[in-house]
Amino acid sequence: MTQTSAEAPEVLGPDFFRDPYPHYARFREQAPVVRVGMGPMPVWLVVRYAEARAALTDHRLVKDQDLMAKAAAAQAGVAHMPSRAERSFGERVLTSHLLAMDPPDHTRLRGLVGRAFTMHRLRLLKPRIAKVAEGLLDAVDGQPEVDLLTALAYPMPVMVLCELLGVPGEDQIQFRDQCVALNEASADTMGPIAEEMAQLVLSWIARRRANPGEDLLTDLIQVLDHEGGISEEELVSMIFQVMSAGSGPSSHLIGNGMLSLLKNPEQLALLRADRSLLSGAVDEFARYETTVHISMPWVAADALDLGGVSIAAGDLVMVANGSANRDPAQFPDPDTFDIRRSTAGHIGFGHGIHHCLGASLGKLIAEAAVTALLDRYDRIELAVPSEEITHKMFPARLLERLPLLVG
Repeated sequence: MTQTSAEAPEVLGPDFFRDPYPHYARFREQAPVVRVGMGPMPVWLVVRYAEARAALTDHRLVKDQDLMAKAAAAQAGVAHMPSRAERSFGERVLTSHLLAMDPPDHTRLRGLVGRAFTMHRLRLLKPRIAKVAEGLLDAVDGQPEVDLLTALAYPMPVMVLCELLGVPGEDQIQFRDQCVALNEASADTMGPIAEEMAQLVLSWIARRRANPGEDLLTDLIQVLDHEGGISEEELVSMIFQVMSAGSGPSSHLIGNGMLSLLKNPEQLALLRADRSLLSGAVDEFARYETTVHISMPWVAADALDLGGVSIAAGDLVMVANGSANRDPAQFPDPDTFDIRRSTAGHIGFGHGIHHCLGASLGKLIAEAAVTALLDRYDRIELAVPSEEITHKMFPARLLERLPLLVG
C-alpha cells in the first residue's frame, strides 16, 4: 500500500547514512517513491530509476525558494522559515545557484557559466590537469603511506578550478578549508561561513576588475559590467557553485572510485592492463558509488502522480540518485562493480536541466588522477581493513579518509 502525505514517515537514521544500499533495496521493493523523514522534515524520496529520470525532468517540481521555504515550514511544523529576502547576502549566495533555480533564470545563467566548460577550453586545460596530479604526487614521493584524500583528491580539483577561474594561488587553501567547514556546518554556523566565502569571492572579483586576465572570471565580470544579464549576487553565487560543487564531487569521485578499485582488485588489474577502459571506469565510479546520493529538494507546485504515488502540492521531493543507479530494473547485477559494463543513462551526474555542468571536467580530473596513480605506483593497497573506511552522507556520500600503502 502506498503512503500518503498524512502518514508518519520512516525517519532516516545513522544506519541509513552509514550504508544506504540495503535501505534503498528495501524502499525500491515497497514503491518507486517512499515517504521518509530527513530529520524533522518529511519528504518524498524517489528511489527507482524510471521515476527518478521522470522526476528530474518534471516541470511541476520546482526550486522556487520562497515556495520552498513555505513548504519546508509546513512540513517541519514550524511557523516560519526565512524567505529569500530575509536571508543574509552569504545565505542568498548559497541558494542563488543553478541547482536552486528554475527557468528562465536557470536557462539564462547556465548559458553564461557554460563558457567554463566548452570542449575547446577543456582540451586546452587537459595537459595542465595532468601536471597538477603529477605535482601533488611529487610532494608525497617516497612516503610509503599516504591519505589519498588530503594528498590528491581534495587539492587537485580545487587547483584545477582555481586555474580555470583565475583565482589567486594564496586563496586556494582558504577556499578549500571553507568548503570543508561548510560541509560540516550546523544550521547556526552555516550563515557566517557562507558570508565569509561570499566576501572572499567578492575580493576575487575586485582583483580581476582591476587586473583582467585570460580566465573565466574575467569573462564573467565582462558580462556583468558590459553585457548585462547577470547581477553581482548571481555572479558571486555562480563562482561559488563552480568552485564548491566542482571541487567536492570531483574529490569524492576520485576517492570513491579508487576505493572501489581497491576493494575489487581484479578490476584494478583490468584497468592496469588496458587503460582504454579508464573513461568507462570513471562512469562506473559515478554509478556504483554515486557522490551526490540524494538531490537537493524540489517542491511540488501542483499535485502530481509519480509512478502511481500521489504527491500533493506543497510536498517536498528528493531524488535518490544513488538508489536509482543501483536499480536492477535498469542495471543488471547493480551491486557488482564492473568497469566494463554499459553505464549508459546513469544519473551519477544528474539528469535534465540540472545535469552537472562540470561533468566533463570532473571526469577529466578523475581520469588524470587515476592515471597519475597507476603510472607512479606498482603497488597501491588499503593501509587499513576496508571495514575501517567510512563515509559520512547527506546529501553527498563522502569518504572521511582513504589511507593507502604505495610504492
